[in-house]
Amino acid sequence: MKNLQKEENREKFGQINQEDQKKQNNQSNLINQIANNTNIANEKCTKKQLIIDTDPGVDDAIALLYAFTCEDLEISLISSAGGNGGIETITQNALHLTELLHANVPVAQGSANPLRREAIYAVGAQGKGGLGAYSFNRKKIKAKTVDGEACDVIYETLKKSKEKTTIVSIGPMTNLAKMIEKHPDCKNHIKEIVFESGTKEKIYGKPYKSFNVGYDPEAADVVFKSGIKLVMIPMELGHFAYLDKSDIKKFKKTNKIGCIYAKMFKGYHDFHVGKLGAAVHDVCAIYYLTHPERIKTEQAFIEIKYYVKGNDNFGYIDIDFNKKPNATVCMDLNIDDFKKDLFEALEKY
Repeated sequence: MKNLQKEENREKFGQINQEDQKKQNNQSNLINQIANNTNIANEKCTKKQLIIDTDPGVDDAIALLYAFTCEDLEISLISSAGGNGGIETITQNALHLTELLHANVPVAQGSANPLRREAIYAVGAQGKGGLGAYSFNRKKIKAKTVDGEACDVIYETLKKSKEKTTIVSIGPMTNLAKMIEKHPDCKNHIKEIVFESGTKEKIYGKPYKSFNVGYDPEAADVVFKSGIKLVMIPMELGHFAYLDKSDIKKFKKTNKIGCIYAKMFKGYHDFHVGKLGAAVHDVCAIYYLTHPERIKTEQAFIEIKYYVKGNDNFGYIDIDFNKKPNATVCMDLNIDDFKKDLFEALEKY
């Protein structure tokens, strides 16, 4: 009888242990699930919210190719800016590139003209259609722009984001200036503006008219005086981070997208790099966001000034490393890592 009772106690004790073990396992699974969900949520939160204001443009096209492959970037909008061609042509280029690169990103059409001066397009450097020697059937573009002018669409996109948004400006700043003037509270929703234009030093003994600012210096002046955090990608960085002839051949051999971009390069004329290859200024702005540890920076004060002498009458960025800074200036990058990362991006297509 005693032996039977002992046996029953053992069975009950075993059942209790099994039930406890099940509870512990369930609790452990729940903790793991919560941790996994938290990690996923954190990953989503750590993505950089991004709007790209651009005037495609061969080097703009390279920037978009790279940006669309970056998993840590959440691109909510592309806005077109007149510069490398008329606004209709540039907007079509932006729409076509989203289709070509399979990017589900809305496109908003921007301002057709600078704030206060006549538009002078960069067709000499970028080609008649803006994309070098590459052309496409513009009538076959299926993507459509969103309703509204870019300055308003950018503002509404900023307001919808729970996190502050970074704006990458790789064209003239007309859209951004119009937004700041029309919606001054937009500054509360912007983390920083990373822009490509200007030079660190004088060229040929005088200030240099870099295109994006030179096209609409009054717009850049509005942006610079807004108090928004600024990051400057000077022209020299793009001249250092250029693709040489062997790189362009490698583009062509990589895949179909590489072949298309090699054709773009064929009709792209950066007068500083010349026959050595193709300068890719604009992608440096995206690279700063994805690999800031690989770019050397300095703090400086930047402002728009005007050079008026003889036939010259243009706006430019004056930079002073001794004044109280209002901008981060990118000075140098690791060219080997830069090219490696760019080709890894190309291989994803």
